Amino acid sequence: MQDYIKMNGEVVPQPDEGLGYDFETTYTQDTTRAMSGTLYAGAMFTVESLAYKVSYIPAAEASRVLQIVDSGKPFTLHYFSLHYGKWRDGKFYVGKGSLSIGRLNEADETVDELSFNMIGVDPI
Repeated sequence: MQDYIKMNGEVVPQPDEGLGYDFETTYTQDTTRAMSGTLYAGAMFTVESLAYKVSYIPAAEASRVLQIVDSGKPFTLHYFSLHYGKWRDGKFYVGKGSLSIGRLNEADETVDELSFNMIGVDPI
């Protein structure tokens, strides 16, 4: 059975071409490189970051997604994690997003594109 991306338990419009997947590791302040180029790093933690982009959706659907992510507060994302190799729930937040409003005809309001990056709250 096909699983779907969900935010706070709600199925949301699925991304155009899947979620973009990144990760970022935070290092201690004393991380440095020797003159030979060897890295001396103190890794503290790594978090997942996912890029969500959906095109040509009704404005009401875009509004529903924004109301989940635009508060800056963590939300539960159901997603496929490449790190864990399975579907799972995780806490994420969105710090910045963008959208392009398309048609604004009565009863046919459409958003051309809604996109944002979701950053994991907890380390992997």
